[in-house]
Amino acid sequence: MIKPQRFANLNDRQVIMKNQSAKKSPTRLTYISDIIEISPYLRRLVLSGEQLANFPADQQGAYVKVLIPQPGETNVNMTLTGPNAAIKRSYTIREFDPVRGQLSLDFVINKHTGPATDWAKLANVGDTVAIAGPGPLKMNRFDFNDYLLFGDSTSINAVDALIKRLPATAKGHIIMLVNSHQEQALLSQHPLLKTHWLVLNDSITAEQQIAWLLDKLEHFGDLPVETQVFVGLEATQVRLVKQYLLEQQQLPLSSISATGYWKRNTDADTFGKQKQMQPL
Repeated sequence: MIKPQRFANLNDRQVIMKNQSAKKSPTRLTYISDIIEISPYLRRLVLSGEQLANFPADQQGAYVKVLIPQPGETNVNMTLTGPNAAIKRSYTIREFDPVRGQLSLDFVINKHTGPATDWAKLANVGDTVAIAGPGPLKMNRFDFNDYLLFGDSTSINAVDALIKRLPATAKGHIIMLVNSHQEQALLSQHPLLKTHWLVLNDSITAEQQIAWLLDKLEHFGDLPVETQVFVGLEATQVRLVKQYLLEQQQLPLSSISATGYWKRNTDADTFGKQKQMQPL
């Protein structure tokens, strides 16, 4: 352990950092400087701190690993590997303001339980948290004419970042499943991409969500062969949408960037192991 670091607005509370050196490690110690309730199901935590001073700019849509303490721990854990490693969860960067040194991350809450969700739901301004990264964008091809972007509440910031990077002449569709109407305001508008929304509620089953997605695809008709696709959905949805695009539309695999952001009835650690053994 290294000497605890102090933040003036943390009431001089000391934080134990379990890595050897911030300079040698991709981890950064931050504190929550603001909390914004986007909707009953989406909570934004704004992170600040001296160690964000060298955070790279233009990272909207990339991701960081949020390091959650193990159950029963109260100190910030900055250990990435080993038996005492922190619980790691990936979150898309909504915004990084290099002038203010503030990093904004959105957490889905009140839909399921888990270490990161439970932590974010109870987090307060002044709490400390470690992050690692950033990691890259999920899709990086922005010089084509036709696009299909699929997302939900967990990937809406990734989709928004892609929209902002597309050329104004790009055409296509954006297909979104969200937990509340308030979340629709998070998505930027594109002049030529049409956005399709399904606002979820308890009466809409998993099967109905899949049927809605596939129905949208069928209504789009034949897609241009060079259509670029991003799919950031629940694991089963990703698999079926990807299968349709490959088999029915015969798009090349290289044109599809597909990521399962979560899996129904499966915790994140188990899902992560499943993806390593059998990628979507």
